[in-house]
Amino acid sequence: MPAPSHLASLTRVVVITAVVVTGMHLGAAIASPVLVGFILAVIVTPIVHRLEERGLPSLAAVLAMTGVIAGIGLLLVAVFSLSLIELDSALPAYHNLLQAQLETLQAWLAEIGLMTSLELPGAAAEPLLIPSLGEILAGLSILVIDFLVILIVAVFMLLEVASIRGKLEKSLGTDARTELNRSAINLVAYAALRTKSGLATGIGIAILLLLLGIDAPALWAVLIVVLGYIPYFGRPIASVPPIGLAWLQHGLPGALAVAGGIFAFDFAARRLLLPYPAEQALRISPLVIILSVLAWGLVLGVPGLFLGAPLALLIKAVLSSSEETRWLAILMEPSDDIEVTGERSE
Repeated sequence: MPAPSHLASLTRVVVITAVVVTGMHLGAAIASPVLVGFILAVIVTPIVHRLEERGLPSLAAVLAMTGVIAGIGLLLVAVFSLSLIELDSALPAYHNLLQAQLETLQAWLAEIGLMTSLELPGAAAEPLLIPSLGEILAGLSILVIDFLVILIVAVFMLLEVASIRGKLEKSLGTDARTELNRSAINLVAYAALRTKSGLATGIGIAILLLLLGIDAPALWAVLIVVLGYIPYFGRPIASVPPIGLAWLQHGLPGALAVAGGIFAFDFAARRLLLPYPAEQALRISPLVIILSVLAWGLVLGVPGLFLGAPLALLIKAVLSSSEETRWLAILMEPSDDIEVTGERSE
């Protein structure tokens, strides 16, 4: 049993969390782009500092980084738009292919003694903890609409990084600033590892899909990269459409080839390019990360899936900054707390 002081601090944390989470859920339309902009600013701050160290003025470095982010965003929008137009024009053909594959599967089941009737799948009636791919794409389109808000928040955050650090130390103390700095370093390391493995896997998958003649290979490769930022759930969700499309176009051998290729490229990227798993950089228990992704997905919708890990890291930093709540932060740490090499080198 925890000590009474621990129970009292836990009660306060639960009450404060309930109030904050309720407010964020009610104001998710505003909270989501603001939080995305904040997290984005934290991740790109080291790049801005490197540009400043090379002699670029602070404002110019921030604007240059903002231009890069805007360019990447516009490129993603272009890829999604062109690919979805291509897929939309091919929908009647996909319907016929799906019907043919279902008939083939039904005939094979009948040969082995399983008499069943297969029909085209309909929409799921029950809501899921993890949204479907269609819901995730709809949520991403909303973030694109809010992209201006995200950029504005990121720009002002980057311009005021130095003053924000001073304000944090003056208002919360040196310990709080140290914990937040450590969390920022861990978040940057996590994002860098995710980006490196995601790009390698995405490029490999794009080449594989192109060789197999699968429609819209650029779209599926981009989904592999983007949804890879959702810990544990993103890569499997992004893998379903290209595998299903390969099944429609080339049958079971094509689906197995794409599934095996995704697994092989992902495994090779993790083993050869990363010094350790990306989630290990967060210094948070995998269970906590999974629960955070699910919880923030319910609170903020699709953006919460991407913000789950960074927000868990922020919560852990806030809890670690106070002696009264540090025991809760310890509960969030991995059971086998291995020192991450190069964690403080950023």
